[in-house]
Amino acid sequence: MNVRIIKMDSAQQVAALIKEGKVTEMPSLQHNWRFNFNKELRKLPSATGYLLVTEETPHILEGCVIFMLKDTEVPYMAYLEVAPHNRGDEKKYDHVAGCLIAFSHQLSLIFGKGDYKGMLFFDVLEEEKEDEVKLMSLYSTKYRAKRLDRLSSTMVIMDEDGDDLVYKYLS
Repeated sequence: MNVRIIKMDSAQQVAALIKEGKVTEMPSLQHNWRFNFNKELRKLPSATGYLLVTEETPHILEGCVIFMLKDTEVPYMAYLEVAPHNRGDEKKYDHVAGCLIAFSHQLSLIFGKGDYKGMLFFDVLEEEKEDEVKLMSLYSTKYRAKRLDRLSSTMVIMDEDGDDLVYKYLS
C-alpha cells in the first residue's frame, strides 16, 4: 500500500510503502529496535508482519507492525514500532506509526469476523507503569484508542475512529 510520511527536516511529504515482510526482513534487538520482530513473527500463529519503507530508501525500515487474528476472529495488532531513528525530538520521519495503525485498522475491516469487524485491539505493556500510562494516553489522544476498562492494558480502535485514521494517514 502506498502512503505518505513527513520528513521532519523539510516538513515535506515523502512517498512510502507498507509491504508484507518476510521473517528474515523483520527488525530485531540487534538493530536497536525494542522488539525482536523476527522471533515474534515466528512464534505467533497466523500473524503477518508489515514493513514501512520510503520509495527513496526502500532498504531502510521506518516502521514495523505485526497483525494477527486472535482466536481466528479478533483483529489484533501484536507489535508496533517505529525505527530507532524515528523516535523522539530528533526523529527523521513523522506519521510512521499513524500509517501503520491506520493500515492495521483496514486489515481489521478485511479480516475481522462478526462483531469484531472494524475493531482493532492491542495491548500496551511497558516495564514501568508510568511509561504504560503515558503510552496509553498518547494512543487515546492521537489515535482515538479506548481502554477496554480502567484496569486493562488492552485498548481498541473502533469503527469511525479507525475510519478517521485511514482518512488522515492513508488518503
